[in-house]
Amino acid sequence: MSTYVICVGILYSGNLGAIARLCSNFGVEKLILVKPECEIDKEAYDRATHGKYYLDDCIIVDSLIEAKKYVDLLIALSARKGGKNSLARSSISLEEYFEKNDFGGNVGFVLGRENWGLSNEETDLCDLLVHIPIKGDNVVLNISHALSVVLWEQNKLNKEEIDSEKRLMTREEKDAFMMMLNDILSHVWIEEDKHYGMKRVFSMIIGRSMVTSREANTLIGTLRGIRRSLEGPHPPWDKHE
Repeated sequence: MSTYVICVGILYSGNLGAIARLCSNFGVEKLILVKPECEIDKEAYDRATHGKYYLDDCIIVDSLIEAKKYVDLLIALSARKGGKNSLARSSISLEEYFEKNDFGGNVGFVLGRENWGLSNEETDLCDLLVHIPIKGDNVVLNISHALSVVLWEQNKLNKEEIDSEKRLMTREEKDAFMMMLNDILSHVWIEEDKHYGMKRVFSMIIGRSMVTSREANTLIGTLRGIRRSLEGPHPPWDKHE
């Protein structure tokens, strides 16, 4: 499993340096910056110490959509949780995520801006929203502190080679699944204004379930068969045609 750290709109170079240092502490694969608001300056390098390499070699992109292509599972970190009716802020705890995570694949942890975090639109682009349970009065951690907790937990996972049956559903497979689901929804008796919410629910279910590539092949094959029936003649064995 390879770990990527993705910072969206980071404001302060000191935090950026601290994050680079953490990347070196825990052997992160790559640091990705989405529209950074700060410079990679002397303060960043001073705070990075042995993590300077991550600043020199970081990937800078204009949107979270661009960053998404580097990972199979994109996990948003946020202290803000929604209620039962808030799809955009429906999250699981860090413990719950790591209890079920024994899979292989590229995982990206997304950190929001220091002043207000991630927007609902940005969390919608992620496969999963995770929060760190805090018992104190202040439930919001500094982004580098939050990342240190997450990477420490990630580092405890078994680093032995993962067999193919436990390889996470890839980004390409998820895109194929969602594309077929979108095609199917265009043919069924469900009002169009409900499609977005339904697709978001499917995306969250796939993220939470840690679907493997082997399982993904079955899901995609099922949707492909449904789409073929909707767009063309039914198979000869269909008694209800």
